[in-house]
Amino acid sequence: MTSSVVSQFEQYPAHGRVLVVDDDKLIRTLVSEFLRREGYEVVTAESCMDALATLEDASNDFQFLVTDWELPDGSGIDLIRHVRHVVCSHYMYIIMATSHGHRDNLTMALNTGADDFLAKPIDRRELVARMRSGQRILELESRLTHLANSDLLTGLPTRRVFEDIVVKEWSRSRRYQRSLACAIFDIDYFKRVNDIHGHAAGDQVLREVGRIFADSVRKSDIICRYGGEEFCALLPETSAEQARAWAENLRKRVSEHEIVLDSAVVNVTISIGIAESLSEMEEPDDLIEIADQCLIEAKTKGRNRVICFSELQKSARQTSFGKKDPIFGDAVAADAMTPIMSTVTSDSNVVDISKFFLNYRIPSAPVVDQSGNLVGVVSDKDLIAVASQPNPHKIPISEVMRKSPICYPPNIPLRIVWEFLNRVSIRALLISENGKTMGILSRQSILRWLANSVWKNNAESRLENECHQFVTERLDKATTLLSEASRRLGSNDGEMSDEEKTAMLIGTVSRIEDLMTDLLESLGTNSGASRAGEVLNSIGTEI
Repeated sequence: MTSSVVSQFEQYPAHGRVLVVDDDKLIRTLVSEFLRREGYEVVTAESCMDALATLEDASNDFQFLVTDWELPDGSGIDLIRHVRHVVCSHYMYIIMATSHGHRDNLTMALNTGADDFLAKPIDRRELVARMRSGQRILELESRLTHLANSDLLTGLPTRRVFEDIVVKEWSRSRRYQRSLACAIFDIDYFKRVNDIHGHAAGDQVLREVGRIFADSVRKSDIICRYGGEEFCALLPETSAEQARAWAENLRKRVSEHEIVLDSAVVNVTISIGIAESLSEMEEPDDLIEIADQCLIEAKTKGRNRVICFSELQKSARQTSFGKKDPIFGDAVAADAMTPIMSTVTSDSNVVDISKFFLNYRIPSAPVVDQSGNLVGVVSDKDLIAVASQPNPHKIPISEVMRKSPICYPPNIPLRIVWEFLNRVSIRALLISENGKTMGILSRQSILRWLANSVWKNNAESRLENECHQFVTERLDKATTLLSEASRRLGSNDGEMSDEEKTAMLIGTVSRIEDLMTDLLESLGTNSGASRAGEVLNSIGTEI
């Protein structure tokens, strides 16, 4: 029996951090000593508030909580309830230690969220045994979590886990004004590997590329298999230039690595798109979306390359200048932008800018330095995020503004901007030249330009064509009536009396008068009926 217990203990070695909460210093010391002998790392607290402060410290990562029922500023029940409602990245095993051994108390503790119950006075063997039991449960939970959150083929985190973490990292980068980059890549011509060597070989390629990918990132980077042969990485506190350097290194490592398959040795390449968090982005999906657009551009340019957003903009300008667009014609960004009426300086404070926005009823404004050069953008959303902080009049706008705004030159073809805004969820961007802000170009301003130029001109052209067709039809009909009347009058050899001739002539003239009235009114001539009467009187006189 003894050897069996020892074997079981060796199978589940003690490890992990434990928070012990008790207002009795002697008990805290005793429990801590018991646990440290078993290999646990122990932190102690003497009250609910002390325990909560310790739990909420990001540097602490506890697997176990051992708490007393009665505490100076609350109860262990209150503490457990709070812990269970706090979103944690892992499950915490909780043991309630108390002298209240009544069945009702046991039921209350378990219903609140406790996992086990430990009666006082605390016996070392019982404490260790219950901790071992919790260890087995935590290890099982860890395995299940790993299976649920890891891609079965590559072992990388799944897209669902990646997106959950990205939201938190995005909020952190916004709060502390830190740079954030995203890289998306996929394996070039991966389908050929499956078609030529089989799907088992394709799986081996994915595993090898995933391994190189995982070995190339820092612990703080967030990576995943995004789908199929596509992978994604979020790089905190990394600029676009730094992300590009990292991506180039990854691309070279993958292209130089020989992958040994059952039937051959192959080399594969990857295409990578890089994007950095920009001021116009409102959601993390915007960042991933632009990185994906850069990936598409990298594949369009021939694959096995890295494309950043700045290069995507430059490429679009080079390929579009000098070409007349069938819809936008020669229109450039300056034709559709809304001119900037006012800017704010980076040394202004939150209160001053808030009053400025309220007075002029604007939601955002570019931020410039003392020389008038663009350094960022600030919006009412940025201001409201810090409005409740103490002394907002002491917070400079440089700490609140969003840096690295998306800018286009005023002479870039309007279609380029339209295509960009059409692909991503960003609503507006800045038009600037030589560091000076000239205007804002948004989806709304492009729609306004289309309505006032292209659509209006098309409508006027269509109306002119319809009017021309209407006039032609009326003139052809009048000519036909006159020709028919003339033919009948000329071919009549006394078969028609003078009264019948007069009646036919009057009827023909009357019908032509109606046609001429419609014709003159369609041309915008006032008093079309009277004018038509004058014309037809002269016609009738001649006839």
